[in-house]
Amino acid sequence: MKMPEHILVVISGNRKKHEALERALKFAEYNDIHIHLFNSIYEPVLELTDVLSTEHREQMKEQHLADRRLYMNTLAEELSSQGIACSVRVEWHPHLHEIIEKVVKELQPDLVIKRISAESMSINPFALPVDRHLIRYCKAPLLLVNQSEFSDSPILAAVDILTSDTDHMSLNKDILESAKLFSHLYLAPLHVVNAFITHTVSAGIDFPMLDMEQLNRNTESYHREKLSELLEKNHVETTPKQLHAVPGVPEVAIPQVVKQLNCQLVIMGSVGRKGLSGALLGNTAEAVLAELNCEVLCLKPHH
Repeated sequence: MKMPEHILVVISGNRKKHEALERALKFAEYNDIHIHLFNSIYEPVLELTDVLSTEHREQMKEQHLADRRLYMNTLAEELSSQGIACSVRVEWHPHLHEIIEKVVKELQPDLVIKRISAESMSINPFALPVDRHLIRYCKAPLLLVNQSEFSDSPILAAVDILTSDTDHMSLNKDILESAKLFSHLYLAPLHVVNAFITHTVSAGIDFPMLDMEQLNRNTESYHREKLSELLEKNHVETTPKQLHAVPGVPEVAIPQVVKQLNCQLVIMGSVGRKGLSGALLGNTAEAVLAELNCEVLCLKPHH
């Protein structure tokens, strides 16, 4: 991921503080950027055709849109006064994730920044919250934030060193490039994690010639070696203490490392599963978002 020049900022209603916008302004300190301010509103009560006439509903809808555009233009004027190029777009739509995806397709921004919704912690596989839906389907890099200020807490890049498919290999490179960029922006240390599955033997089966503990130690050493090779290949400078080859499935192991290090940001990839398997299983990025109270930068493969 390169330094973003065109950033889509999702404004969450009429609030005193917009964490996503304040985060976008950080990039303006390093680069000339264009900020696209976007907001979507919808009032279900205006769909009550039995209560309101069509004309009355349209008038009320236009008034809501006019009020929100006025507020958004106020934000834009403040940005313009700081010499930052910006544009405003307000839409009327019942499903926030759908309209965001539509706008992303039209504008093709370098980065989308959105404040994390409280509903992101939902674990109901049949009721996909907005943020988790965007992780799965948003085509642009997606930064989900929960605070406006940077800190010096670590940044964690999650990679898959044993992958052999093109999508994940490309993601590894993008994740590490993005991690270097955000480590520079945040002035924060960069850590890298790779989760691996340990070897186990079914209960009741004895292999006297097999030392499982030694086998797992060898497996960890192998993953640390491969992780070091990946970082060297991508010119990422770290110390051994900043490399984490941890046993377990990613959706469990990565949150454990995040909590241990008190990371402020996790950078990871998402291939965006679809269909029933995606609905039931989700993916690692979604699981991390549901488990943690930290920010997430989610990247997608290039196609």
